[in-house]
Amino acid sequence: MAARLSTEELLKRLDEQHQAYLQTFKLAHEALSQTAAATTASPAALPPLQSPVTSVSAAKRRRRSTAEPEIDRPGGLQKPSTYHSSVLTGESDESDEDDELYVQTPLARSKYEDEDLRKHLQTHKFNEEGQLLLDSIVDSGVLLRPTLFPKYDPDEKFHNSHYTIFDVGKDGAPLSRSFVVKPGSSIDSSIWQAIKELNADPAALRPAVGRISIVREPSPIIFGALHLTMNRDFDMDEIFEHLVEQDNSAAHMINRGFNDDQRQQRSLIFKFDYFTVVGEEVEPMPWQTSDGAGKVLDPPEGHIPISRCSSVVALSHSGNHIKKLKNASRRAQTRYEYVYDLWAPWHVLNIQCYPDHKHSMDSHDSTKHYVNGPEAFLHTLLAEFKDAEKRFEEIYNRITKLITPPADFMFNGQLRDRLLFEDEEFTYSRRYFWAFQTLGIMNNGIKAIIDAYEDTFTDEVWEGKHKTLWPMLEHDSGRNVYWKKKMAGLRKEFQREIRHLEKLYEENDDRRKEIRTLRDQLFSGTSVLESRKSVELSTVTILQGHNIKLLTLVSIFFLPLTFVTSVFGMTNMPTEHQFKWFGIVMATVCIPFFLLIGSLNTTSGMEFWRSKWQYLLSYISHALSSSPTKETVSQRVQQYQKTQQRIDKIKKRSLSAAQAMQIRNAQIIPLATQPTLSTSVSVSKDTPSNSNGEEEQKEERDRERERPPAMSASESMGSKSITIAAASLPRHGRKREASSWWEKVWGRKRRARGYEV
Repeated sequence: MAARLSTEELLKRLDEQHQAYLQTFKLAHEALSQTAAATTASPAALPPLQSPVTSVSAAKRRRRSTAEPEIDRPGGLQKPSTYHSSVLTGESDESDEDDELYVQTPLARSKYEDEDLRKHLQTHKFNEEGQLLLDSIVDSGVLLRPTLFPKYDPDEKFHNSHYTIFDVGKDGAPLSRSFVVKPGSSIDSSIWQAIKELNADPAALRPAVGRISIVREPSPIIFGALHLTMNRDFDMDEIFEHLVEQDNSAAHMINRGFNDDQRQQRSLIFKFDYFTVVGEEVEPMPWQTSDGAGKVLDPPEGHIPISRCSSVVALSHSGNHIKKLKNASRRAQTRYEYVYDLWAPWHVLNIQCYPDHKHSMDSHDSTKHYVNGPEAFLHTLLAEFKDAEKRFEEIYNRITKLITPPADFMFNGQLRDRLLFEDEEFTYSRRYFWAFQTLGIMNNGIKAIIDAYEDTFTDEVWEGKHKTLWPMLEHDSGRNVYWKKKMAGLRKEFQREIRHLEKLYEENDDRRKEIRTLRDQLFSGTSVLESRKSVELSTVTILQGHNIKLLTLVSIFFLPLTFVTSVFGMTNMPTEHQFKWFGIVMATVCIPFFLLIGSLNTTSGMEFWRSKWQYLLSYISHALSSSPTKETVSQRVQQYQKTQQRIDKIKKRSLSAAQAMQIRNAQIIPLATQPTLSTSVSVSKDTPSNSNGEEEQKEERDRERERPPAMSASESMGSKSITIAAASLPRHGRKREASSWWEKVWGRKRRARGYEV
């Protein structure tokens, strides 16, 4: 905290010195103006000023700061009173050819007052995200107060705004606008004074061709002021939506020329959305996702206060478009994309919503010279990349410290046991789970930033060959050659930052593997401990079971005795003392009861009594069922007789496999060799196959010849003859009959198997 206060004190001193410098600058300008007016009467006394001749290419000259002494400049470029002319008039130190390397067209004039801001907040219809950002000033009646910039409650820790506003002149050097801020103004009032005017003085010696507006942790009233002053160049509703919407980092820079809104056509947006560690005495804004205020301001032991943060870097070009491109899709409706000049007046806007103290304060200064708006945009974007790396690295270091055992881990047994075995509150399981998932989310944020950069800033963009993003109309012109040279240097710096982010991604992944190992070891140790405790508890459970069994046996022993005693103790029993009957009843009740309990205590006895019980239940169910009537009995008898008759017939018609093969062989005899052949098969069920059987078959064949041709089968008592007239049937008829016979044969076999089963 002390370092931050010292930085603010130094910046305050720097502002005071800057104010003194501007006052001296104004006095010197007035004195020189009077001197110039006094010498206009004798112009012949002054020699004509000629431009020096130089062979140095304009594209290769290095742009120098106006604060450099003349002795450090090349000898061929020195001119009388060059230092004073550049400082007092804003003109270039070098030739007019060097002026063409920078944007020369000033930005349009604009000037707003406090009442304009009040009216804008009252009348403008903000979108849902804008209403969320401005909720505290629209609903709390701030607009009805005489002043729009009140002092905040010290308990509101999210009002920690900073700002950096630069006006870039025709020489490309940025000049801070802190000199326009009145001393003693609040931070909100200071930001408003710095952004409410742009080229308001038409007689200004140094008109701005570009403006860089960087606002960090703006308050709700500053959000409204930015919406008023920047809404002409940017679609501020879209920017507010990107700030509030919880999504991954993304670049909205390609194909924006197809949008209907001209502000979106002329602007480019790069959105950052990730997480950061909340700084000391800082609180996230109400619309930012974070822990509760209690955990943020006073975090408990082992807790890392993390908040979601977002930022927007936007670039807008003024003027008219230089060309338009037709959409490439054949099926889509014809639309045109407008491309704006790379060297048009520009405006860079950077809104940072980071509840920490890690933002860069030196991304822009008067030593830099920006040839155009894209260069200033890339410098601002590069600073955001560096800040993102610092925030991701801070989270990595805090998580590493959280999961790493202390230095005395090897010598402290209690600490080892605490890390190896989980406690009642599952402290380390929760800690490892949170750290593992958090690093995974951080990697998603890093990957989103890298993907957004690689998908947008391709080789075509860096070489100026992209059709829509910063195209160069004349690649060989001096300013374009100089611009590509600067782009090459910026590209190296971006690639260096991308390598750092990729390395950080790998470190996070390695740390996640380590956390997974620690978590597995914790689970293993805890499982072993719980298994050991389970064994101990099982032993205790067994002992308890034995005790319960013993108690049950004792209770069972006294249960029949209690029953007999209760019976003989009833008041309506005879009063004579007859212990004989008491002993008989006791033996009759207790002995079977004890035998039953003893048998039930064994497995075989349990199975025996279970079967008997089931048999008893089935007997009772049959006994309780209604007895059948005479008609029902007769129907069942008839049905049984029919079934037996059907079975007998099937058995009589059944054939063996050998008999079926004989029938099949008789069917396939060619008709050409035996045109009138009639095959007969006689099956005898009573006698086996012998010489007598052959004689009977011969007699049967003789009888078949005497019968008419239409008769194909004959049956006799005690035997069955099957005759197939092969010659008298047509071919398709024989096939149909053969198939029907095979169906009958195989059907009989299946039925026979069923009967056997």
